[in-house]
Amino acid sequence: NLAGIIAFTGKKVLIIDLDMRKPKIHRGFGVKNDKGMSEILVGKNTVKDCTHQSSLKNLDFITAGTLPPNPSEIIVSKEFDETIEALKKTYDLIVIDNPPVGLVTDGIPVLSKADFPIYVFKANFSRKNFIQNVDRLINENKLSKLSVVLNGVESNNRGYGSKYGYGYGYGYGYGYGYGYGSKAYTSYYTDDGVFNKKSIFDRLKSAFKKNESTED
Repeated sequence: NLAGIIAFTGKKVLIIDLDMRKPKIHRGFGVKNDKGMSEILVGKNTVKDCTHQSSLKNLDFITAGTLPPNPSEIIVSKEFDETIEALKKTYDLIVIDNPPVGLVTDGIPVLSKADFPIYVFKANFSRKNFIQNVDRLINENKLSKLSVVLNGVESNNRGYGSKYGYGYGYGYGYGYGYGYGSKAYTSYYTDDGVFNKKSIFDRLKSAFKKNESTED
């Protein structure tokens, strides 16, 4: 949602799937995951080879690519830093779908480098005790700008459940901002992991068209 909304403002936005264990971005956009960030970081393909244009103007994306045996190693490599620095010259905002922080360590280096890291909880899904993970991330990794977002809250729900915290697939730790970023497009999927036929971009387009018609 975040990347799509910003792209609508005229900013050039890139989404990168950096979850090389359970990637999802390719499913959300309906493309193959045969080449992406893993191929870029090992020198098999170029950024140009792996960059896709979405149906939204100003919004591009790079999938995770084939799953490597050593995702942590290639994410902390100098090739990753160099790739991001090069992409910053083309894009106003880079949004990175980070691996779940707390279950694996892949995402922590990205959070440390992000301009605006975000840790996301899903209401009534994530576990309460994982809230402590936020303090650990801040204290151990010196994340001075870490923000927390609670999503999935129904507007008519006055009393939240007791399962806030962290869960794979929704309770991700993210980082996003100019140069580094993250926002998992879990809104593409139903809770059982099935891709919703009408993507968030279709819904965004419909909303904007409806607003334009109202104004006219």
